[in-house]
This record gives sequence, structure tokens and C-alpha cells, in this order.
Amino acid sequence: MYRELVIDAAERVFASRGYAGTRMQDVADEAGLAIATVYATIAGKEELYAAIHERNGRVLLARAAEAAQGAGSAFEALLGGVETYVRFLAEHPDYLRIHLNEAQPWALDPKFLCAEQRRQWGEGLELTASVFRAAVSEGTVIDGDPELMARLMIAAHQVYLVQWIEGGRREEVTVLVARMNDHVRRAFTKTK
Repeated sequence: MYRELVIDAAERVFASRGYAGTRMQDVADEAGLAIATVYATIAGKEELYAAIHERNGRVLLARAAEAAQGAGSAFEALLGGVETYVRFLAEHPDYLRIHLNEAQPWALDPKFLCAEQRRQWGEGLELTASVFRAAVSEGTVIDGDPELMARLMIAAHQVYLVQWIEGGRREEVTVLVARMNDHVRRAFTKTK
């Protein structure tokens, strides 16, 4: 019971203060718990940070894989994955802020703060590259390196999401998804 309370509080604190600016006492205060209770629940800051990524990242990856499997084509899977990803992050704005606060280019090989982030990033990249690979095979996207296309799309996602956050999240999520998917179409589909 305390573990979820502590993870929820930590997600809010990490989102507002960043990893370096967060102390375990801040998390205890946000959770309304004694620091001893927090440490009895979780060993320390790194483990807590990993727990946030594990909880959210696993759900996000599962939803993205489900969206890809339920699509009629690889290209539809790509667009559905974008929508699933964006909607999840919009539903979890603190988790999104944690990612954006790290100020790392998502498309590169980021220097993550915990192993769980690295594992999930690798799984997400491979899932996206595999969908691009299938879309190249079906002829719906341009020929090219699927991993490079995945990284380019991921980089664009980061820019769109930063702009959305900086704009106060006023744009409807459906509009944001449409703009991001329009970018995918313009950047990766074959011209007729």
C-alpha cells in the first residue's frame, strides 16, 4: 500500500524538481509519510526512480505492442503506436515531464539514470524499428534503415511534446496526435 503512495508522490516530485533536485525527504513530505516509512518501502532515490519507469514504461510498452498487433497494416500500426504513446503521456503528464526534464535527445543513445529506463528505451526502439521494417516490406514507407527511421520519428516526438508542454497543454490531444501522425506521413511515406 505504501509503495504505490510513495511512487505516486515521487513521480510528482521528480517531475517538478528533476532527479538531481529531488531529495527523499521531499518525497516523504509529498506522500505525507515519515522518512523512515519511505525508506522501509523503497531503498533509495535510484530505486524509486527506476520504480516509476518500470510501472509506467511497462504499461506504455504493452499498450504500444497491443496497438501494433491490432492494426490492419504495418503503417496503421505505426500511426496507432504514435496515438497510443501520445495519449499515454498526456494521461501521465508528470511521467512526461520526467522524460523531458532529462533534456536528452531521445533518438540518440541517451545516458539514462537507471537501468530500467535503458531497457525500456531499447525495447521501445526495437518495437518501433520492427514496425518500420514491416512497413518497408509492405511498401507503405520509403526504403531505408528502419532503426534510423524510428530514431528520426522519436526525435520528432520529443520536439512535438516539448512544444505541447511549453504551450501549457492547451492543444487537444487529438489535435496533437493528428499533427504528429501528419509528420510521420510526410516524412516516411512514399510519394505517388
